[in-house]
Amino acid sequence: MKNSLLNRLVLGGLGIAALGCASAQAASSKTRPDVVFVLLDDMRWDGFGFMNHPFVKTPNLDKLRAEGAMMANAFVTTSICCPSRATFLTGTYANRHGVIDNETSEYNPDVTPPVTKYLQAVGYTTAMIGKWHMANTAEPRPYFDYWLSFKGQGVYHDPLFNINGENVPQKGYTTDLLTDYTIDFIEKQPKDKPYFAMLSHKAVHEPFMPADRHAEAYGADAAIALPASWNNDFSTKPDWQKRDAIRDVRWHYRTRELENEKLPASVPTDSWRKGKDYVEQLRCLAAVDDGIGRLVEALRKRGTLENTIIVFTSDNGYFHGEHRRWDKRLAYEESLRIPMLVVYPGHIRPGSTVPQMVTNVDFAPTILDYVGLPVPSGMQGASMKPLFEEKSPKWTDHVFYEYWKDLVHSIPAMTAVRTDRYKLVTYHEIKDFDELYDLQKDPHEQNNLARDPAYAPLLAEMTARLKKAQVANDWKPDVFPHNLPRVKGKAGTLVDLAVDNGAVTDKAGAGLDIDLSKSAVRDGVLTFDGKHNSIRLPGAPLIDSSGWPYRIRLQVKPDSDGVIVTQAGKNIGFKLFVQDGRPGLAVQAKTWVDTTTVIDAPASILGKWTDIEALIDFNRIALVIDGRVVETVSLPQPYRGAIRAPMVIGDVGENPVVAGVPHAAFAGSIRGLTLSRGLAAK
Repeated sequence: MKNSLLNRLVLGGLGIAALGCASAQAASSKTRPDVVFVLLDDMRWDGFGFMNHPFVKTPNLDKLRAEGAMMANAFVTTSICCPSRATFLTGTYANRHGVIDNETSEYNPDVTPPVTKYLQAVGYTTAMIGKWHMANTAEPRPYFDYWLSFKGQGVYHDPLFNINGENVPQKGYTTDLLTDYTIDFIEKQPKDKPYFAMLSHKAVHEPFMPADRHAEAYGADAAIALPASWNNDFSTKPDWQKRDAIRDVRWHYRTRELENEKLPASVPTDSWRKGKDYVEQLRCLAAVDDGIGRLVEALRKRGTLENTIIVFTSDNGYFHGEHRRWDKRLAYEESLRIPMLVVYPGHIRPGSTVPQMVTNVDFAPTILDYVGLPVPSGMQGASMKPLFEEKSPKWTDHVFYEYWKDLVHSIPAMTAVRTDRYKLVTYHEIKDFDELYDLQKDPHEQNNLARDPAYAPLLAEMTARLKKAQVANDWKPDVFPHNLPRVKGKAGTLVDLAVDNGAVTDKAGAGLDIDLSKSAVRDGVLTFDGKHNSIRLPGAPLIDSSGWPYRIRLQVKPDSDGVIVTQAGKNIGFKLFVQDGRPGLAVQAKTWVDTTTVIDAPASILGKWTDIEALIDFNRIALVIDGRVVETVSLPQPYRGAIRAPMVIGDVGENPVVAGVPHAAFAGSIRGLTLSRGLAAK
């Protein structure tokens, strides 16, 4: 296989030319088609030669497009890697399959099975080759007979592949290697038994590292042109976008910083940097294009090309500076739209274009329909087969979009609805205004009409459409990953510290070796002088706050600022504190990037007995003062991973958790403190 790499690269452009000559009569109506599903990562819908890109050349993809259908209006329902990949495979929205972030969530195949489960049941051999990403492990998943993957995002050079459960080091460029293994899998399949092969590329995800042979692909001076929306002044954009344009709040969020913030009416323009990074992204596509040529040539030589469905697409779009953004996630066109080519010789007209709006939720139903299987009731998409047959079927007139926070704090949770002309985006977790666009008059989405009185009737109409779509698609604002236990760790009351007859006791009887040597009791309450007094609970799994949902309840009367309770290890932890007399909750959650989140109560509680409750959940924190919710905030990184550090009451721990909040001992009184874990009673 490896020795044939150069030959395959040379032959890459030859195979697709024969595709149009394939005989439709070669496959009987009873023969189930083979399926090759090629999924890219972060590829824009318009970054191809066949889309008349200013400099990108994709000869093999151009030929593939000529031999099948291009979906002119293909979209994703959540523009982020893992949720989108789960939607492709399960035919369900993220709110149903539960994959709402990267590297943690994974759909539960018993709740939302992948399409491969149904294919296996009728004799298909199924293969997953490449990036899986969900739950950040390379281990094999159910309903795949052949498995080859890598941990998380993977690397572009010399990857470590997990092949059917065994870690196998590789030498070479990952895009080429994945194509090699896919071809090898296909060539080993019996021709009288169908297969499903998913080739899931790392390309063209950042950090953009093209193959050496493509270091100057498209010319050394290739550059991305200034996007039309780069110089938008944000005068009609929501406040969160103005804030993001003038200061970086992606990783560190604090409610206190927003209290007296005065945002400008508009944002000054910035100089354009010619998008050199984005050129590198597109150069990564060149190896993918080589691989498409080699893959189709292998199918032709095998003699099965005419009975193979080939789907080429991406898990989301990507900004190349539009709206002054990179990455994806937003409901703007550059993020929302994806390329999608579907080829099936003799069944899909070569060179055809499908104008209807389709999404990744329609992929699995389409494959099952072509295989001759009914679409399970749990799938939420529809088969695109009638669109390819040009039967003018009844088809949806809108796209529904949903997004939860992941990694980037500056992008709030949202839902959106897009019709052929209009788009409405709404943010249900923050107090900000909506976005409404007329895509016909404003294709670059620069003029938000949501607060224009002249468009109030349209806003009302689109709002009603969005609410209807939310109901129809079972959307809900709070979704928890189905692959994780909803309560992690022992549930119930864990520790209940109180003063009984002048002594501190744990009424919960947890049996922990609690260090009370520095505790002090006065007038029946715990007292802290800000110098000498504290209580330490051991870093036991029972009280580890990374087990969710975790609650700290106490009655406190602070005399000055300081740390009330903290438990923090090197990369994760919390701190309940008083600053300027105001109580607050700070959380740190660090993986490849350090993120901090702080909620501040609005008023001083110095000298006042106050009930405080802090909730730390897997993906959300909340602070409640005297029974009133101050704020509930979703976390940019999940709060996970054992802390293995003691819990300290009235004093500091080793990790300050967040810069800018007190890291000094507490002075005041506490009547009692309860630690518990579990869901709140409804």
